[in-house]
Amino acid sequence: MFEIHVDTPGIATLSGRLDAAESDQALAVLSSQPGPLVLDCAQLEYISSAGIAVIMQTYKRLLAGGHSLRMTRLTPRVKNVFVYAGLAELLGIE
Repeated sequence: MFEIHVDTPGIATLSGRLDAAESDQALAVLSSQPGPLVLDCAQLEYISSAGIAVIMQTYKRLLAGGHSLRMTRLTPRVKNVFVYAGLAELLGIE
């Protein structure tokens, strides 16, 4: 199960599993958010390639508009997915 909440403007909280079945929902919410945007990933348990595509599409849209996307509080498992994909540095994930 995946959930995405925007309780504070500019901050989206992701929880659960972001995979192909949930990517349309995530993209719909993230597409409606102006930048800059922070993704709180403390409760994100899993991300698939479809989820990475959603993050990258959001990143490119915000970058084109002169805004930033920042991901915070990633679990080691999710962080490793971005590291292995070679995207951690691009997205500023430490």
